[in-house]
Amino acid sequence: MHFDGEFRHIATVDPQPLVQAVEALGDDPWNEFVRRQEKFAPHRQTQTIPLLYDNDMRHSDPTPWPRYAEFEPVMKPVLEAIRNAHPATSGTGKGYFVRIILTRLSAGAVITPHRDHGPSMLRSHRYHLAIVTSDGVEFGIENEMRHFAPGEIWEINNRKYHAVRNLGDEARVHLILDYVLPGEEIADPVEGLVTA
Repeated sequence: MHFDGEFRHIATVDPQPLVQAVEALGDDPWNEFVRRQEKFAPHRQTQTIPLLYDNDMRHSDPTPWPRYAEFEPVMKPVLEAIRNAHPATSGTGKGYFVRIILTRLSAGAVITPHRDHGPSMLRSHRYHLAIVTSDGVEFGIENEMRHFAPGEIWEINNRKYHAVRNLGDEARVHLILDYVLPGEEIADPVEGLVTA
């Protein structure tokens, strides 16, 4: 979703429960779902575990994947922090999460510059929560670079060109969440005024 600026810090949560849940997965689950990196060239060097996701990138009625129930208890503070960042306002309905995924970017890997496209992507707030990271991981939007510390929840302006590079010695793991406020009006620089 487009907004004025590149990044918005929403909240910081204790990352340890999510760190432990990710460590308990081991390596095999990261190789089960390959559609995202095969379909979207900028994400070729990533690995994804879908928690709430649909291949058609729908904007409503999201499908929980088997691991959603496993991660839901440790995601609860994150979900609440995002909901609390969007108090009910006139003209918007009750918000909901339309996508939640875990993504891993290996040491030395990159996500090449890109803008997110598609009706749902321009109508939903995109949040990143750093779970496992190092000082060598940088997230850039346009000309601004940031490092997300573990537990920090950031909204990103995914309608501007953004990229990631992992110059650290370990894989970076983020939880990415897309949140919709029905009826919200969004001033998109390409599409004009749209409604969530």
